[in-house]
Amino acid sequence: MPLIEQYRQEIKESVEKIIQKVSTLTEEEIRWKPSADEWSIMEILCHIEEVIGYWTRELVRVIQAGGGEWGRGLNDEARLAAVRQADARHVDEVIHGIQEAAESADQQLAALNDEQLALEAPHRNPKFGVKPMTFLIEHFLTDHLAGHLKQIERNMKKYETA
Repeated sequence: MPLIEQYRQEIKESVEKIIQKVSTLTEEEIRWKPSADEWSIMEILCHIEEVIGYWTRELVRVIQAGGGEWGRGLNDEARLAAVRQADARHVDEVIHGIQEAAESADQQLAALNDEQLALEAPHRNPKFGVKPMTFLIEHFLTDHLAGHLKQIERNMKKYETA
């Protein structure tokens, strides 16, 4: 199986698991914050919705340009705004947005091939250095989504014991 197909499948499976997990939760569980320093499940969902689109666009942009600097910092305004606006959003709307972002990402990834993913380009954060686009997909999409699924599961356990 081509690597791009594996990535597409991993993203699809993570999104499906996330949506399945949260679809059984109450509004209270979804909006509950484990602590002042931790995100609610709703904030995680809003972040997921934003991050899928951002990193897919970034991947396609760099590949189409044949390289160039890529990435963003933790203080990126769009990233922060997605989380900050979580309380004003409806759960169904955000879940639908995640599904649309995942479908759009899948269509864009379907147009790529493994050779394009070998393209190396420098990340804006020097700690990452020059990386192939496989790193972008793995670190910022597939592993990122799997990590947020685990974060949602931790929040669910914390809610049960609170």
